[in-house]
Amino acid sequence: MSSSEARSRVIMWCVPRTISTAITKCLSAVQDSEIYFEPFHYCYVAARAYKASCGEDLPKIYVGHEEALDKACQILSADAQSKLEPNRLAHASIKEMLETATSNHVFVKDMGSGIAGCDAFQYIPSDFKHTFLIRNPVRSINSYRQAIFTHFSQLGLLEGEAANEQTYNIERDDKYFPPGYFVKELYDVWKFVKHNIDSNPVVIDADDFLTRPAEVLSAYCTAVGLPYSESLLKWDASTESLKTWKAAGDSLVQDVVTFYGRAMRSSEFLPQSKLPDQLTPDVIRCSNKVMVYYKEMYDNRLKL
Repeated sequence: MSSSEARSRVIMWCVPRTISTAITKCLSAVQDSEIYFEPFHYCYVAARAYKASCGEDLPKIYVGHEEALDKACQILSADAQSKLEPNRLAHASIKEMLETATSNHVFVKDMGSGIAGCDAFQYIPSDFKHTFLIRNPVRSINSYRQAIFTHFSQLGLLEGEAANEQTYNIERDDKYFPPGYFVKELYDVWKFVKHNIDSNPVVIDADDFLTRPAEVLSAYCTAVGLPYSESLLKWDASTESLKTWKAAGDSLVQDVVTFYGRAMRSSEFLPQSKLPDQLTPDVIRCSNKVMVYYKEMYDNRLKL
């Protein structure tokens, strides 16, 4: 797809399980574009892993703290089952990398937990258009629970009640699950952007997107300065394009198939699947606690 002459710098902040990887793959078809995949989120999970293992906070700057970041990288690489790079797990390095990107279009897909979960608001890069992808917490948290249980189970990291999908509890058994269940962290970044950067940042809802992909994608591209064409709605099912994405590890997206496998093999947006007839107690409990944040953002979503 051809690129417009105008440059764009866009961050799409989201929560897990919001079709964000599929949207990223879709937009990677824009020519002269540079894709960054969850750079701050992996700073967050590295910090959580390092704190749990070493009992200390992980520095947000790599230079001068190489030993700590190297240790965090070793711990997280084992959990992710992917080779990560320690200098890509520091907030300051990510900020510099994004601000010095030279492509015509720079698109970043990231999680609000990468900033709000680490109190790292000072590392939000300058001169980016901030956008937010939300989804009903019942759907996003339920899907996340399924994915994270499968991931940890396949790695043999679960024991006792945690090893049974029916008694698995994301609040108790997922060491990376943030206290705001990803939703409050996204909300906090949205509020920060509204108060300090852009009083009316773009918000889109994943379920709206799946219901009307052409309308929502067209409106989103127009709002952020990305060239839109109907050809964006269909893309190559091959995973070759993902190899150019910049992440905490060169093969991270391809390696973490539990979370990204379906999206990275996708070729179009598909109708959303049905929720199970009965939700687990942890999904119900967590969803209820953060529904108020989702609803406020939903009321401020992009009007079509």
